[in-house]
Amino acid sequence: MKILVTHDPFLRLVAKPVLKLDKKLEKQISEMISTLKASRDPEGVGLAATQVGIDRRLFIVLLNGKPEIFINPVITKASEAMFSTVHTKKKDRWLEGCLSLPGIWGVVDRPYSIEMDYLTPENGELVKRHRKFEDAESAYVQHENDHLDGILFTDHILRQGGQILKDTKDGLTPIDQI
Repeated sequence: MKILVTHDPFLRLVAKPVLKLDKKLEKQISEMISTLKASRDPEGVGLAATQVGIDRRLFIVLLNGKPEIFINPVITKASEAMFSTVHTKKKDRWLEGCLSLPGIWGVVDRPYSIEMDYLTPENGELVKRHRKFEDAESAYVQHENDHLDGILFTDHILRQGGQILKDTKDGLTPIDQI
């Protein structure tokens, strides 16, 4: 499975809902997990279906080293507290990156915590889940959920007036566009 990169129009797609769990979708999920676990430089934490050319509202995030599968996710609640208000010192914030934008980094100010409803496969069926995510896990889930709406983390950086950084031989260098 190939990860699509910057400027592929599929990355801007608003994905379609998953209607049923079938063998084809189970195979795609398995392949996505393998692709995510195999990603290096950077090591991946999450992968959305749209990043691998699948037009479905589905993403995977590694939580505590285990893949969690999110199908038809909906953020039901977001904290008023943002990362910038919880992590007030810039040194305590981290750079967000993306497997579809290799070598590109930046700080995104997101809600510190969210609650999400989603489906996940269990014993051949889709099971409803509701879960609260905080801190880094919240950022991971929001990042992947954005992919399902055709939103890239750099869109947030530009909207927030932040700086996009690129890996270069001299370290991280600010850039104006990707």
